Amino acid sequence: MSVRSFNKKLAVWVTEKVGTMWCAYAFCLLALISLPEALASEDPLKIVSWTAQTFLQLVLLPIIIVGQNIQSEIAERQAETDSQTLVAIRQLTEEIHQATHKPKEA
Repeated sequence: MSVRSFNKKLAVWVTEKVGTMWCAYAFCLLALISLPEALASEDPLKIVSWTAQTFLQLVLLPIIIVGQNIQSEIAERQAETDSQTLVAIRQLTEEIHQATHKPKEA
């Protein structure tokens, strides 16, 4: 197995595992472990840093992946519906053309 193939498989595996709401919940719990220390410091910079660097980054990552997966599924379903519609329109057009355009007799 080449390095590129391994990297692709690893990336897909990690994305599938991290891109779940269960992972978001786990990351939320993990982030909350350090919240009491940030709040106890009473330092606004530490609280903002905890919010931005710990909570938002950990929790939003899997939620964004879940959202992208949902959007992708919707787009795939819409593309399939559009394809079926276009095939049906083409078939109807051909049938109408055959019914209305009879070959001229010599």
